[in-house]
Amino acid sequence: MNKLALLEAILFTADEPLTIEKLEKMLKIKREGIEKLINELSSKYSSEEHGIRLSEAGGYRLVVKQEYLDKVSHLTPYADMSRGLLRVLSIIAYHEPINQSDIVKVVGNRTYDYIKSLETRGLIKGEKKSRTKVLRTTPHFEEYFGIRKEELKKLAEESEKAEANEDNES
Repeated sequence: MNKLALLEAILFTADEPLTIEKLEKMLKIKREGIEKLINELSSKYSSEEHGIRLSEAGGYRLVVKQEYLDKVSHLTPYADMSRGLLRVLSIIAYHEPINQSDIVKVVGNRTYDYIKSLETRGLIKGEKKSRTKVLRTTPHFEEYFGIRKEELKKLAEESEKAEANEDNES
């Protein structure tokens, strides 16, 4: 059996990122062999001809490349996330740790429902601080979206710079 093809199938069907240890057990291959296969898959999917890539956030799995997400996101399990819910989640992800009270000032009282929903989904966690909560994303956030927090902040900063350049050119 082709071990690379099997690894690809496992990472494609996994509903959560898989660690090297889990992959060792599934494929019955030593760590070095898994790492070699992962490097091969990563190289394969880094080319522009593929719409997916190998994510390393919280483990390994295959995820849709950022530039195609808007075309296929309606097919995801959380396609029921409203714009408001996604807005609150993006505020938390970008500014974390952030006080719940600060988000309420921007979004309004609907924030409480959004935060409750995001906590239920396991995408954020809140820690009581005085009369508010301090909010952070969870490892499940990184796993689900297939992106590390550092990568997300870098993308947001690049987007802000691009918008600023467009405004200056206008």
